[in-house]
Formats: sequence, structure tokens, C-alpha cells
Amino acid sequence: MEFINNFKRQAKEFWESRNRAQKIKLLLSASLLILIVGFLGYFASRPNYVPLYSNLSERDAGEIVKKLEDMKIPYKLSDGGKTILADAKDVYKIRLDLAREGLPKGGVLGFNDIFSKTKLGTTEWEKQLQYTQALQGELTRTIEEMEQVESARVHIVQPQKSLFIEPNEQKEPSAAVFLKLKPGVEITEEETRGILNLIAHSIEGLKPENITIVDEFGRVLSNIPLSEEQNTKEVVNSQLAIQNNFQKQLQASVQSLLEQIFGPGNVAVRVNAQLNFDKKIVENTLFLPVSSETGEGILRSVQELKEHFSGAGNVPIGNPGTDTNIPGYMQLNTDGTSNYQKTEVIRNYEVNESKENLTVAPGTVKKITVSVVINRDLNDEEKNKIATLVGNAIGYDIQRDQITVEGMTFNNQLADILSKQLTEENQRKERQRMLIIISAAAAAILFIIAYRIATERRRRMEEERLAHELAAAQQAASQVSEEKQEVFSDIEKLARRRPEDVAKILRTWLNEE
Repeated sequence: MEFINNFKRQAKEFWESRNRAQKIKLLLSASLLILIVGFLGYFASRPNYVPLYSNLSERDAGEIVKKLEDMKIPYKLSDGGKTILADAKDVYKIRLDLAREGLPKGGVLGFNDIFSKTKLGTTEWEKQLQYTQALQGELTRTIEEMEQVESARVHIVQPQKSLFIEPNEQKEPSAAVFLKLKPGVEITEEETRGILNLIAHSIEGLKPENITIVDEFGRVLSNIPLSEEQNTKEVVNSQLAIQNNFQKQLQASVQSLLEQIFGPGNVAVRVNAQLNFDKKIVENTLFLPVSSETGEGILRSVQELKEHFSGAGNVPIGNPGTDTNIPGYMQLNTDGTSNYQKTEVIRNYEVNESKENLTVAPGTVKKITVSVVINRDLNDEEKNKIATLVGNAIGYDIQRDQITVEGMTFNNQLADILSKQLTEENQRKERQRMLIIISAAAAAILFIIAYRIATERRRRMEEERLAHELAAAQQAASQVSEEKQEVFSDIEKLARRRPEDVAKILRTWLNEE
């Protein structure tokens, strides 16, 4: 209690010792310090709400909100109730607790959700409706497992079977799929084809061409090749994509080369490339001459016929042929002695032959046309030099390609406007950053000033306290000194008036000691 009273007294003395300007400065510094501390305390103590779940269906949002209220967990709603916010430090724990409860369900019902609540007396039509709804829910959950898909919806149309309709007149089942992709993500044709096959093989009698897939922007994603005709279109589109990529690569190469010379924004390049996608198989058969050393080809077969006849008798003579073989025309040797010999050799040689099969791959360059415009006036020599550089960069063929180089002044008004806007935006951001830095620095300076004022005030209060204590001690010492002086004076007067009595008193004190 004494400390509080002393503090009050010292504070009052300190306040009264200041003039009006100093009092105003102290009040403003104290108010600003209290305001800063209050703001810091507010922002440090308030919950940091972050998304717990987003893009929820009304069914899931309602169940999650009810569960959070039962668990007495604070939350906030945003995005029209589709997003639920919770304190950042409890988000993961809340998600685990809700996952144990099977939430969120994705806004769809599966087989377990429907058939676990089947009631007695359900009609066949209701069972079919429940089955379709459960199948839609299961397919939706499966599609949402894909990395690119944020949410999905599947709608199945199964025509009702009837005994009065011929089987060939029955309508075929169909399906429609709505996909909401994650921001900045595109789904490929292969992934779209996977979704089509997944749904087609999950529903009896459903054909892939009867399935329609759309995204959140209304674009049809299911227009992908499924037949031979569509495959042909796909091939053509693929060839066009290859050609466009080839043109872009050449254009980027020439652009970067020339911009290093003339500076960015001073070069315009356009490339038009024609590619040949025809696949050709060329078969060449070459007949080579006979070896010059032997003068013959490769021996393939030899046929040798020898005839020999010796002894007496008639020996046919003459040349082979009709005249000598027809009876009556035979010429005989009748000299009494005979000796006949005949040798015939037939050699068959292989013709030297070389066969070559050559497959020409598709995608060869038929023609390249390059147009270059420079943001300055060029003479013929400079144009020729630039054309030579561009030709070396693209692999120029004088019989096939064409390069055009021109110099003219660019209209950069739009670029200047955009550059000015970008500069202003950067300056605005820089001013915001400087304002934040200045505010933080001002707050720090005010805090330092307030701290020094408080320290100086405590030092002065301590000095004043010590001064008061010293003055009190000096006053007390002075009073004691005056009292002692008065006592000594009285003793001196008494000793002068009554010396004998004083002597007796002194002897008595000495004897006691």
C-alpha cells in the first residue's frame, strides 16, 4: 500500500512539474503506444481462419456445419455457404475428426449409403431409381479421385424396358458427365478417353459415343476420335500440331538471334514451314556388271553330256536333224571300223543383282519461308548479312527455301502504353511497400521514444526520491545536533552553578563502570 501511495505521489509530482507542451506530448505518445499494443494484441489473439473445405454441396455443408456446432468448434462461412473456414491451428485435427464421421461425402450417395437404408415394400421402379442414383454416386467418387478433377457430376439415362417394344427399337442408354477441373489444369484426350471407357464399362449396353463430357466452361471434352474417320482427323490434327511446333521453334531461334543484335522489341519474325508427311517405301534393284578379273559371273550350275562309240558296225554319220533321223535318210559309215565321240557342256551363270529397300520417314521439310522486319532502315548489304544469318540458323536450302528481310519503323504506341502502365503499377507497389516500411519504422521510433520517456521519468522520480530522503536525513541530523547543543549548554550551566553536585554524579558514574 505504501508503494502505491509513493507511486501516486511521485506521478503527481512528475506531472505537475511538466509544462503544457510536454503534457500534450506525453498524452499523445501514451495514446499511440496503447493503440499499437492494442492492435498487436488484437491481431495476435484473434483466430486465423483458413478454408477447412471449399466447393461443398449444400448437403455436405449442412452436415459439416451441424457437426461443428455439436463439437462446439467456431467456424465461418463464405462463398455463399460453399466454403467453411476454421482456425488454422485446428484445421487438420477437424478434418481427421470429420473423416472418421465419413464427411464430406462429396454431395453424392453410393451403394452403401442407399442400400443400407432400404425399406420394406420398395417397388421395382424405386429400386431401379435407387440403383441408378447409387451408380451415379460411385462413378462420381471414382472420377473425383483423378488428380486434375476438383469435382464431378454423372447423370445416367437408362430407358425403361418394355415387352411391347422390339429389342432393335429399344433406345440405347446414355450418360452425361460434368467436370470441374482444378485451376490452371487441362485434361488430356487420353484421360478423357479413360473416363469414357470407365463409364461405358460400368453401365450395361452403354456405348462410348453416347457419353458426353463437358467442363465448367461448357466446352465439350468428349469430342475425341473413337472411329476410323475420327482417327484420321486426329492424325491430321497431330500433323498440324507438329508443323506449328516446328514453325514456332524456328521463329523463336531466329527471334532470339536477331534480338541480341538489334535489341528486344526491334525485331519481328514470322516462319511458314511446309512439311511432307507422306510415308514412302522405295525399292531399288541394281544389276551389276560381271567381275572384270574373270569376265564371268557367278557359276550357278553345270550340265555336261559325253557320247563315245568304238568298234565295227554301222555308225550314223551326218549332222543331227530331220534329214538324218528320218528313215531312209540315215547316212551310215560302212568302212568296217568305227570310233565316235561327242562332248557337250552347258554352264549357267548367275546375273549380279543388288536390291535396296528405302523407307522415307514422314515429316521432311518441303519448303521454309521466313519474313524478317527490323525496326530501322537497312541497306542492301545489311539485308544480305541478316539473310545469311537467318539462313544459317534455319538450315537454308537455296533450291527450296525463301528468306525476306525488310527494314521499317515499328508503331510502338501500344507497347509504350503497356510499359507505362506496368511502370505505374510497379511504382504503386513500391509506394505501398515504402508506406508499410515507413509505418513500421514510425511505430518503432514512437515505441523507442515512449520507452525513453518512461525510462527518463523513472530516473527523475528516483532522483527526486533520493533528494527527498537526503533532505529529510539532513533535517533530522540538524535537529539532533541542535538538541545535543542545548544539552551540553545546560550541563555547562549546571556545572558552573553547582560544581560539587556535578562532581558527585561523575564519581558515581565512574564507580558504576
